[in-house]
Amino acid sequence: MKKCALIFAAALLLTALAPQPVAAAVDFDLGIKAGVSLAKIKWSDETEATCNLIQPVFGVFASFNLTKNIAIQPEIYLLTQGGTDEYTYDLDTYAFKALYRYIHIPVLAKVRLMNEGKFRPILFAGPAVGILLSAHEKHYTNGVLDSDDDVKEYLKNTNFSLVFGAGVEYMMDKLMLILDVRYDMGLAGIEAIGTDQLKTRALMFLVGVGF
Repeated sequence: MKKCALIFAAALLLTALAPQPVAAAVDFDLGIKAGVSLAKIKWSDETEATCNLIQPVFGVFASFNLTKNIAIQPEIYLLTQGGTDEYTYDLDTYAFKALYRYIHIPVLAKVRLMNEGKFRPILFAGPAVGILLSAHEKHYTNGVLDSDDDVKEYLKNTNFSLVFGAGVEYMMDKLMLILDVRYDMGLAGIEAIGTDQLKTRALMFLVGVGF
């Protein structure tokens, strides 16, 4: 999977650097996005999930326009999954924070609900795969860090999910401003060892520029 991510990144770079006659033959948009994610983790045998882990998210995309209304949009992001939890016992406050960092690669089918005017609302959905870069779980007592455990060996190297959301594109002369809200829902447990089905969830708010 890491090789696939490198190949995809190289393809994006080559497309961006392609000579004008070649690039002109393909109707596509390149761009960058950044924003914030509110991530949670949930065990399948429990009704409650962790509290939100708020982290920055950023990446790049390439939108291949099949028609004026329909596009295929592969993306690459640096996304932190995980969650937080806190409880009080005998007047002490204990906190837990899980940070699982992934290269997050969605491939989205995008539909523009309008193809005229400056504001164009969009809907999108598609599968995604996350490639695990690092995984840490931190424990605090009364706000003081007790331990910072590297748990990467206990998690799968990949995390498969479904992404869906909506947004708006604002068309300018040479640029396209983008705002979207999306939900990333983990489809399978991420634990490599044990029987618990630990799944990821993330709500993301992104802004971007296409060119």
